Amino acid sequence: MNGAQSNGGSRQDGIVNDALDEIDLAILRVLQRSGRASNQEIGESVGLSPSAASRRIQALENSGIILGYQAIVDDACLGRGMTVFIRVTLERQSAAALNAFESAVQRFGSISFCHLMAGQYDYLLQIKTEDISDYERLHRQVLSILPGVARLESNFSVRNVIDSGRPNKLTKVS
Repeated sequence: MNGAQSNGGSRQDGIVNDALDEIDLAILRVLQRSGRASNQEIGESVGLSPSAASRRIQALENSGIILGYQAIVDDACLGRGMTVFIRVTLERQSAAALNAFESAVQRFGSISFCHLMAGQYDYLLQIKTEDISDYERLHRQVLSILPGVARLESNFSVRNVIDSGRPNKLTKVS
C-alpha cells in the first residue's frame, strides 16, 4: 500500500480505510471540537492515558490525517463581513490554462478558497470583502486580470448557515 500508516490504517486519495479505529475517530472528534484540548483532556474523553492519547495524536499527524491546527477567526471583526462566491469559466481547459490560473489565484490573499469544479463552470472562488465597494476593487484589480478567464459570475452570501468551524461527523466508511 502506498498510503501513510497510522495504527494500521492508511490514507490513500483522501479515503481512510477501516483500520482507523473508533478511538482514533473519537480523538479526531475531540480535536475538531477543541483543537487546544490537552492530552489529559483528550485521554479522559476517549478512555486513554495522556501518553497513549499523545501517541495516537502523533500517529494521526504523521499519517497526514491531521493536517494541522488553526484558529477560527470572525471575518466580520476584521472588516471582511461580506462573503462572495465567484464562478469562473476559463477560455480553455488545457493543462497550461489550468496551471496558469491556479498559479495566479494562489498569489492573491484576498481569495479564501479556490476549487476546481466539474460541471458548467471551471472554478469556484470564495472571497471575503468589507463591502460592495471593496468587492468592486477586488473585481477590477484581481479577478478581472486572472489569466484565461472567459466569464465571472458573482453571488453574494446572505448569511452563513453551516460554519466551516463546525466539526464533520466522523464515522467509519464501510
